[in-house]
Amino acid sequence: MSLVAPAPAEGHVLDLFLKPRHVAIVGLSRSAIGGPVSVLTTLQDFGYAGRVSVINPSMADQPGVRAYPSLDDLPEPADLAIVSVARDLVLDVLRDCVRNRIAAALVITQGFADADETGRRLQEEMVALARETGLRILGPNTIGVANARDRFTSSFIELERDETPIGQIAQSGLFMMGHHIINNEPAGFSVAIDLGNACDVDLVDALEYLEQDDGIRVIQCHLEGITDGRGFLEAAGRITREKPVVALKAGRSRGGEKAVASHTGAAAGESAVYRAAFRKAGVLEAESAEELRLLSKALVTYRPPRGRRVAVMTFSGGGAILSIDAIEGAGLTLATLSEETRAALRGFFPDWLEIDNPVDIWIPVSRDLDGSYPKILELLLRDSSVDAVICIYCSYRLPKYEAFDCSGHIRALAASYPEKPILGWSYGLDISGFTQSVEADGNAMVFPSLDAAAKTLDKLAQAGGRRTEAPHVTVPRFEVETSVASKALAGARDAGRSALFVEGLEILSAYGLPVADWAFARSEEEAVFAAERMRGPFCLKVVADALSHKSDSGGIKLGLKGEAELRAAYAALCDDVRRYSAEAEIAGVLVQEMAPKGHEVMIGAKRDPVFGPCIVAGAGGIHTEYLDDFAFRIAPLSEAEARDMLAELRIARILAGVRGEAPCDLDSIVDCLLRLSQLVSTHEEIAEIDVNPLIVNAAGAIAVDARIMLTAGGEV
Repeated sequence: MSLVAPAPAEGHVLDLFLKPRHVAIVGLSRSAIGGPVSVLTTLQDFGYAGRVSVINPSMADQPGVRAYPSLDDLPEPADLAIVSVARDLVLDVLRDCVRNRIAAALVITQGFADADETGRRLQEEMVALARETGLRILGPNTIGVANARDRFTSSFIELERDETPIGQIAQSGLFMMGHHIINNEPAGFSVAIDLGNACDVDLVDALEYLEQDDGIRVIQCHLEGITDGRGFLEAAGRITREKPVVALKAGRSRGGEKAVASHTGAAAGESAVYRAAFRKAGVLEAESAEELRLLSKALVTYRPPRGRRVAVMTFSGGGAILSIDAIEGAGLTLATLSEETRAALRGFFPDWLEIDNPVDIWIPVSRDLDGSYPKILELLLRDSSVDAVICIYCSYRLPKYEAFDCSGHIRALAASYPEKPILGWSYGLDISGFTQSVEADGNAMVFPSLDAAAKTLDKLAQAGGRRTEAPHVTVPRFEVETSVASKALAGARDAGRSALFVEGLEILSAYGLPVADWAFARSEEEAVFAAERMRGPFCLKVVADALSHKSDSGGIKLGLKGEAELRAAYAALCDDVRRYSAEAEIAGVLVQEMAPKGHEVMIGAKRDPVFGPCIVAGAGGIHTEYLDDFAFRIAPLSEAEARDMLAELRIARILAGVRGEAPCDLDSIVDCLLRLSQLVSTHEEIAEIDVNPLIVNAAGAIAVDARIMLTAGGEV
């Protein structure tokens, strides 16, 4: 079976879903005609001018509605079938679509992979049909799409037609049907796509469709999960250089799903990996539905600021203090006003009042708002040391308090200085009225809190920075002994082992990471012989696959000098481990030179099932999981990304040198991270790498412990 009429000759395949000329609604009941919960009703209310056919064998034509017993009876193929029948009938309807040359089907019906095993099997059959025939399917479990500009929607709940140039991609109908109602605002988007279960049309398809739509300036995404992680990174990474993408990841809690085999597995939870992926692609992350709405709206309201220096003008001294907290908390800077600006401002204030940023303007505006407010605001906007202004003002009912209405001045100056965003925060009895007035021209916004204003400004600056980044970031490649690593990995896999300890050090060395001199010993005599060829002092470490953390089991002995200490430590180590776990099989011990003193750092990698290998850096040693000080990036890693990782860590200040200590050699850590990135990117059979600790001091870095976990069966 094959589809005779696939996509239109011109345009994107999703035009069939968003700009259909002829729609067949399959499953509409007679009682839904004219009812409030009806695709037909919302289509008519939305102003759709195309042809609508209702497929129902027991329905005759109704006023304004053409009804047909089946898709076979249509006089010509529809562009899109909207399917809302019982789940057991959906596949038959989709086969009818193929037979009748209908190239696109939107499946509203629930109860597939979102439900039970039967539903999962039915969805798999649906996917197989799409792959075999070329039929494109949106859903199931979706309310579909909305396109305000072409007056088309498949939603069965009323939508407001809003042409704000935002494109929405969601995995919940909430964001298309009701999010704007929650906030008592217009919809906030002109095009929306609810992916539902995304069995065929997926996130990447939707992103690429909105990418080529010149009428869309911002893309907002609500994501519960991503299946094609690398496809997402490629598409979003390209799109964000031209138009911003904002994403809210739902379900960010770990929910107890921590890996325990290594520090890396425990640290690299889903939330952290998604955050690293968003960063890699230049996607702005929203932390709540409210922030998703605000940030998307801000990105179509403002140009990105040139910098991060903020001036504040306020009716309230208390508001001034709160604004400083918000600005600094968002990583912004309180602007230092120029002396020229200060001198000009002094004319509005009594001599005893010191002029500073924030500027408390209550005295002049209480006397003459129209004569002072616009002039003070313009002085701040004209100052070259100011990149944006936050305005704090009162919103009291008009006309009684008309003398304090600054909204018109904000709109006018926002139009005159579009390169410098003006963000409002208001208090009083008529905030909604003043908000509508400030936002009337679409060039300024009012925020629900100062924190929200400052965080939005921070992300506006991030969006501006993304557009100025070099489009191609160089990922270094090192000359390494790939064959040595491949042989070690293959040997472990052939032996049925999933955890590598001794081989882990060998593999690190093959990729050029510095490793403290070591030897594997299967007996006490071998340990003594190995130590004779090294420089003391030494350490002994148990080698046993069942023991993830050697220190917990007594399987590590440090600072050993001479043969007597070595023999005594060997015997004690074996006894301690057996007491800790009688079942543990001791393969031998690692004899290793003690590393020089330094700070302990942890570096690692994890192969995420969605995004592939990601790199981890953090505080190292036995307290790694308790300090919870980690940074993440998606591989392959650039040098800039590696340096940014280190700068994020709380231990960065310690590594930079404290209390007279020499700064650590950060270049050596960066080099290790880059080599680790190349290692995990090259060998797909590696599931996790845990290098802990990496000892770092002013002279460099040296690894003293490593653990590599293989994927099940050696496959990704």
